[in-house]
Amino acid sequence: MDPGAGLPRPLTQLVGREAELRAAARLLSGRVLTLVGAAGSGKTRLALAVAGSAPGAVRFADLTTMDPAAGAPGFLLDSFGVTRRADLDDTDTLLAELGDEPLLLVLDNCEHVTEPLALLCARLLAARPAVRLLVTSRQALGVAGETVLAVEPLDEGTALTLFETRTFERTGRPLPAAHRPAAAAICAALDGLPLAIELAAARAALLSVPEVHRLLTDRFRVLADAKATGPEHHRTLRAALDWSYHLLSPDKQALLRQLAVFQGGWDAAAVAALPAHRPGLTAALADRSLLHDGPRGRMLQTVAAYAAARLAEAPGEDTAARDAHAAHYLDLAERAAEGIRGPGQRDWLRRLTLEQDNLRAAMAWLSARPGAGDLRLATAMAPFQHFIGGYQLGRQWLAGALARRPDAPAVLRAEAARAAATLAMLSCDYPAAANLAHQALSAASGLARGPLLTLLGSVERERARYTRSASHLREAIQLYREAADAWGEGRATQLAGATAWLSGDLDGAAALLDASLTAFRDLADAESAASCLTHLGAVAHFRGDQAGARRHLVEALDGFTELSFPEGIGWAQDLLARVDLAEDRIPAALERLRAALSIHRRVGDRWRTASVLEALAEARRRAGDPTHAAALLGAADAIRTEIGAPTPACELPARRACEEALQAALPEPTYARAHRFGARTALDDLLPLSSASSPVAASR
Repeated sequence: MDPGAGLPRPLTQLVGREAELRAAARLLSGRVLTLVGAAGSGKTRLALAVAGSAPGAVRFADLTTMDPAAGAPGFLLDSFGVTRRADLDDTDTLLAELGDEPLLLVLDNCEHVTEPLALLCARLLAARPAVRLLVTSRQALGVAGETVLAVEPLDEGTALTLFETRTFERTGRPLPAAHRPAAAAICAALDGLPLAIELAAARAALLSVPEVHRLLTDRFRVLADAKATGPEHHRTLRAALDWSYHLLSPDKQALLRQLAVFQGGWDAAAVAALPAHRPGLTAALADRSLLHDGPRGRMLQTVAAYAAARLAEAPGEDTAARDAHAAHYLDLAERAAEGIRGPGQRDWLRRLTLEQDNLRAAMAWLSARPGAGDLRLATAMAPFQHFIGGYQLGRQWLAGALARRPDAPAVLRAEAARAAATLAMLSCDYPAAANLAHQALSAASGLARGPLLTLLGSVERERARYTRSASHLREAIQLYREAADAWGEGRATQLAGATAWLSGDLDGAAALLDASLTAFRDLADAESAASCLTHLGAVAHFRGDQAGARRHLVEALDGFTELSFPEGIGWAQDLLARVDLAEDRIPAALERLRAALSIHRRVGDRWRTASVLEALAEARRRAGDPTHAAALLGAADAIRTEIGAPTPACELPARRACEEALQAALPEPTYARAHRFGARTALDDLLPLSSASSPVAASR
């Protein structure tokens, strides 16, 4: 037999797969190598390349059309053009045909006949020691001695190279540089699947690449008319997935459809909530290369889109699956809202971070369903939105749900209003926060007044109304103490300490914050303990104890960083920069202020943005750029006027000293012009920290 006889010759060059080719060549030293991967991942093309470079004789059989009920030996004999013998059964005839010489037998597209094929392969391997098998399938055969090599989608760079190569082969023109971003987006949307990319390249020969990208919202339709070479079930993306789908039993088909409701993956508990879930089904789908199983399951976007299209064909099932999905994530969010305050804080933050896409999907679904599920979810998610700096999204969810559910239970609406008020306060929308809190307070009684009084204390503190703030917080502390609510008392005490130091009462602040820190350490609330340390660092700084301040603030920063809590990270960096300024470490201060400012702007905290700009002005003044410093003060003043929050009392002496020094260093018209420039200029245009690139200098 001639080497390579009967091996199909590909019409196009293989792109990429160098690592897989090396791995396959090494693994072929064994008896059976199975290339396993999703529909369209390029298993056949890789197998042909591997076989084409293998030493010795090769035979190839495409099992696509094999009937599982028919005999595998007879099918292979027919594929090889061998006449069946009356004196031998088909298996013995096949063994005789294969002979005793070294041979690589390539069996392609075997996923629908794995059981009968596995029996035959076991017989072949035992009877013909010189035969090696190279198999392509969407699942392993399960024979003794089998090695499985996963054929994964292409990486971004190789996928783009494939698209460019196939487009050039069809058009004779290189891909325009302006179209490369759209081409890269096409490859990403198609999960790096070679079949899908080849089909998209075929469409790009008729449409522009940006047009193909725009139309990919319905990938199966836009690629339906494009044809690839190969078996019928490989010629369109839909056909490739139909082939896999129809090989599944009805229960596996149902679960595959329902898995389409997940966004960004799932865990075992989430899958168990689906109506179609049965033990072992997700593992079975993973074995067939339709999903990645494990602690965090996921499907390729292309498979998920196919499953979603199938689910949409069954409206009742679609509704049931999405109801179950939403109910699961609502329960998760409500449990997290309680657990996020205690020793499980890190785990809950990690879980909710992983599930953000699913939580958004649940919110969208609940918003269109009867009941108040959307209001419950928006309320439960508010603490997490605080942690991640998602103030605006949280406010949007709450405002929309409150508007949609006017008849929701009064207790739920009050809790939602308090959550909305908290996020409004964090967004520096103090009038909205105060209005929502006062409305809720008027209907609240007993311990329910505690969180609202605490919130109002924070609103008044940021407006520099320290007497009112302290009064609200004292009342809240008393309520919590009478109810033996240690967490509520600790939080109100901490915020009373913040009010005290911002007003200049450093001794009173230290006592309150020490008590709060002890409480939160006892409760194992890492975020609240780190917040106490931040405030204690501020107290030490304003007392002149920079070493003590740095010690507290570094510990706080470590805690916030471990929690990935942006508000806390920015606040700790801001205060550490002030310690650096006090120690005349100007470059270090500038670096920290830049980091703090980036965080505060990203989360929408304009109160702290203004405070950082004032510190930044002092740093720029000391660095020898008074004009830029004056502009930064102008920007800070504009923000404070907009939000109605003056410079805090404890920071006011430093602010005035900076302003007086700048007015002494600059002629009055120059100072005034720079201040006005800062007040009216977008921060992105104002913030270059090098005086050589200062936009203020350029405007003189």
